[in-house]
Amino acid sequence: MKKATLTLILAVTLLALAVAAQAPVRVDNKAIARRYFDEILNKGSAPAIDSLVAPDVVFRNPPAVVKGIDDFRKLVATLRTAFPDLHFTLQDELAEGNKVATRWVMRGTQGTRKMDVSGMDIFVIENGKIKEIWVNMDSLAQAQQLGTVAAP
Repeated sequence: MKKATLTLILAVTLLALAVAAQAPVRVDNKAIARRYFDEILNKGSAPAIDSLVAPDVVFRNPPAVVKGIDDFRKLVATLRTAFPDLHFTLQDELAEGNKVATRWVMRGTQGTRKMDVSGMDIFVIENGKIKEIWVNMDSLAQAQQLGTVAAP
């Protein structure tokens, strides 16, 4: 009886270890979103784009829609050229499944004009890469601060 019980316990333990070894590694999607802001937007790192962004990424910041990693690279380069001191500060982040929601403040200078704008992003992350980015930001405040729209 003791031998049968020990054999059963050993078999169950080995089965549990085998299942655990085959389980997929859980990706920390919030860490991927944080790296997006820190390495890609704040620092302009081209290697980070390759490691974090899917080749068929879709970036939506209405009315703009950018599709594919090559056009996404151009978007980041244009943004960093327009605002050489661009910096995003994350204020909140939430994750559920393959989605991450962030709330942020974007600061930068264009010529002599300073910009301080808030917004939110929703990321869809698949296989450890950013597949979609949905941006919702205070574009009116940005336009007013940059002088393209008169402030009230």
